[in-house]
Amino acid sequence: MVKGEFGDVYRGEYREQKVAVKVLKDSSKAAQQFLTEASVMSALRHDNLVQLLGVVLGDNIQIVTEFMGKGSLIDYLRSRGRRAITRKDQINFASDTCNGMAYLEKEKFVHRDLAARNVLINDDCTAKISDFGLARPVDSNQQGGKFPIKWTAPEALKDSLFTSKSDMWSFGILLWEIYSFGRVPYPSISLADVVMHVNEGYRMESPDGCPQEIYDIMTKTWNINADQRPSFTETAVKLSAIRANTS
Repeated sequence: MVKGEFGDVYRGEYREQKVAVKVLKDSSKAAQQFLTEASVMSALRHDNLVQLLGVVLGDNIQIVTEFMGKGSLIDYLRSRGRRAITRKDQINFASDTCNGMAYLEKEKFVHRDLAARNVLINDDCTAKISDFGLARPVDSNQQGGKFPIKWTAPEALKDSLFTSKSDMWSFGILLWEIYSFGRVPYPSISLADVVMHVNEGYRMESPDGCPQEIYDIMTKTWNINADQRPSFTETAVKLSAIRANTS
């Protein structure tokens, strides 16, 4: 069992397959968040998104999803580190996540909370995006919600302007997490000062051992001008090529 902000997650079984069951904590705010997440998940199907299998309504609302046996990407990176995680693993995680985001981009959804903690790894080591509680259609009302400063694009923090391009900024931070083996972003800057430094032009240095072609992608995702950031579709093509050439 894993405890979360709005519900606890249990391992279960459905039709002879392992599943994850998120059980709602008792509050109307949590219920609204839960049902929003289920609604978004039911509209989306891709190999790199955690799949919704069903919703149980009653005294306790429950969301049933596919079981991701190796847990969150952030915990996977931190618990295994450089000794166990290979270059191939890193590019696989990056490419898988980008493929899932390219699908969301095509379907005109924004995730708004993309980070290594919200990517899960299954028993086959495939990475899948999860936690759609803040996800919205691009043209919907996007006010409300608490957003993590270190992962959120400047225009989203300032004006609540969330697009696939703000998700791309977050993806750059996620790439940095993958290639730093799960370090917390902006390690030398206090949380209170991150926004100021970013707005003044500071960008994180390349993690030790990170391939230059990956760091080049990161720096493009952190363009202060959202329109100048690459799309997920074109980034997925680049990562797929790097993946094919990584042994």
